[in-house]
Amino acid sequence: MSVNVNRSVLDQFYRYKMPRLIAKVEGKGNGIKTVVVNMVDVAKALNRPPTYPTKFFGCELGAQTQFDAKNDRFIVNGSHEANKLQDMLDGFIRKFWVEDSL
Repeated sequence: MSVNVNRSVLDQFYRYKMPRLIAKVEGKGNGIKTVVVNMVDVAKALNRPPTYPTKFFGCELGAQTQFDAKNDRFIVNGSHEANKLQDMLDGFIRKFWVEDSL
């Protein structure tokens, strides 16, 4: 299911679409981490490298991030819900995508 890149726009025929962020929590205890499963697809829709939004999540959350581009694994340490990350992605879009595309 895709959403508008600028989620404040409710037009169903909005030109810029992206897939909804899918996050999966792995591990338990001290080694818990969140894997953003479809970061490559989301970044492709934003025309940015997938490391940019992942690193943004790390900076906003104060968490370490790891990238494994060969296996398309983009990891943020800690347990984070997909909705929370989607809201942070909206902040990334407002700061670094909307201004660039004008």
